[in-house]
Amino acid sequence: MINSSRINLNSYFCSIFIVSIVVISLICSEALQIQEAKEPIRGHLTRVTIQNDNDYLLGIHCKSRDDDLGFHILAKGELFGWKFHVNFCYSTLYFCGFSQGQMKKGVFEIYRANRDFYRCANCTWKAEKDGIYGYSEDPVKGYLFYNWLK
Repeated sequence: MINSSRINLNSYFCSIFIVSIVVISLICSEALQIQEAKEPIRGHLTRVTIQNDNDYLLGIHCKSRDDDLGFHILAKGELFGWKFHVNFCYSTLYFCGFSQGQMKKGVFEIYRANRDFYRCANCTWKAEKDGIYGYSEDPVKGYLFYNWLK
């Protein structure tokens, strides 16, 4: 009889333990769902900066599928920049239209995750005489990515 009561007591504590684990799991799951509703899980933070190195005023209008960053006019040496989190599908894309007065200079992909994710976390672009130069983490050595339209 003593062994039987020990087995029942062990079963009772085991049942209480399992029920406690299930209840804690449900509470944690509910808390995670509430947190995800407030703020989705994000990829790493990326910064993009565009600098005008030309002697003329440069118009810039940048967009993504979800965000329109508006139209900005940059004098020589001025910067325009923004930051964002890359999505999990690595499909984040920002493109910018450039103009000099009424003359269109081109529309270019300024950030494309499948190209730039490993290239730069601080992506710097410089608008120069012949086009747009991209810089990775090395601010000295840039590469001509896009030529201006003729």
